This record gives sequence, structure tokens and C-alpha cells, in this order.
Amino acid sequence: MTYKQKEEIGNATLYLADSKELLPQLNSFKCILYDPPFEIWKDLDVLKADNIIAFCSPTSRHAVEKILGKPRSEIVWHFADGRWVSKNLPRITHDYVYIYGDTSSANVGEYQSTKGSSKGNSSIGKDVLGKRFYTPKERKHLNSVQIFPRNMSNPLGSWGKPIPLIKRLIEWVNPENVLDPFMGSGTTIEACYQLGIKSTGIEINQKYFDVACNKLEQASKQQTLFNYQSFKQPTFFQ
Repeated sequence: MTYKQKEEIGNATLYLADSKELLPQLNSFKCILYDPPFEIWKDLDVLKADNIIAFCSPTSRHAVEKILGKPRSEIVWHFADGRWVSKNLPRITHDYVYIYGDTSSANVGEYQSTKGSSKGNSSIGKDVLGKRFYTPKERKHLNSVQIFPRNMSNPLGSWGKPIPLIKRLIEWVNPENVLDPFMGSGTTIEACYQLGIKSTGIEINQKYFDVACNKLEQASKQQTLFNYQSFKQPTFFQ
């Protein structure tokens, strides 16, 4: 394979490589998350999968649709800490997330009370069908507009994505495995690790690759310590 370095940490495999060279040599994946620099979308050769999560900007969305087609679903990611691209244009406070392929139930997001409530009589036309009782899901439905601040503390600055957003999208798709060919500092890989989903990441920049490896190693150590402390049996002396 064409890569400079390969690290396997927990259920994740990380490559230091050019995704253009490495992608054709990898096995198939159930889900691919594409978050390249938006300006290269028009020249991107994409690998297809059962599910695709594609991030794009208002200006790059047309290139994405030309390459991948019309999405099955469209999410708007709104961030109040927007960016200026021109003094003659409005401040940009959103990006798009295109979803391709089937998804699972939109039973994601924050947990809520599941206490039911009476909704009165139900009816079809003039027929009264009796009392209705609504019991909400344990978790909220997914909204078409997701509101998360940009992760400006990320080593990649404004390009880095907030991990709660990535976790929510991946959990909604609910794939067996995920490939991120533009891994950056490893947000997708970290989200998959927290969800217990096998993942593969590719990053061309040594600095960001090292950051991703270090974050995952720390998460793995913390998980190991947590499990040890949770299941260690107490010792009693007589």
C-alpha cells in the first residue's frame, strides 16, 4: 500500500498518506464521511459507499451535487460564530451536510422525559376513533437544522468540526464502519471510537496525523482506566 505510516489504535486504523493514492487500495466501507477543503470538491475523485456524509459550503454544494447527485437528506449546520467571505455578501453562518443512502431512526440527540400525555380524541373524517395517548421517544428527533458552534480550538481552526455534531450524524446513519479520507485532527475517528464503531482515517499532513493519533491514544487509555476501575472487585479483610 501507498502510505508513510500506519497506526492501529483500538478499533481505528489511521494512515499517513495521500487519500488520492490510498483510496483505490482500500477495501469497501459502509459509510464514508467527506469533509475536504471545500475548494477541492470540484476536482475530487470520490469512492462510493452505501452511505455518504458530505460537508459542503453554500458555494461548493453545486460541485458536490454534480459528483454525488442529489442527496437523500440535507442538514443545515448553523453556527452563530460565522465567517466573512466578502464585505458585499452576508456573513456565512451555515454549511450543508448532504446525506446519501438509508439512515436509521432519527432517535438521536439529547435525552428527554418519556412521560406520556393524553392528546384527546383522534378521528378520520367524521369517525371518532377514541382517545389518543402520546409517548415521546427517549431521545429527541433529529432537526433539519443542527446548531453547534464551530470548533475554533481545533488544531485545524475553522475547518475542524465539533465532535457532538459528527457523533449525531454518524449515529443517525448507524453504519458498521466509517472511512474519513480527510481525517484532519481525527474528530470523526474520535466520534466513532466513542460510539464503538470501527473507523479508518487518512491524513496527508504529519502534524495533524500525530494529533489524531495522540487524541485516540489518550481516549483509549482513559477508557481502559475507566473499565478497570468500574469492574475491579473490592478486597475484604477478615
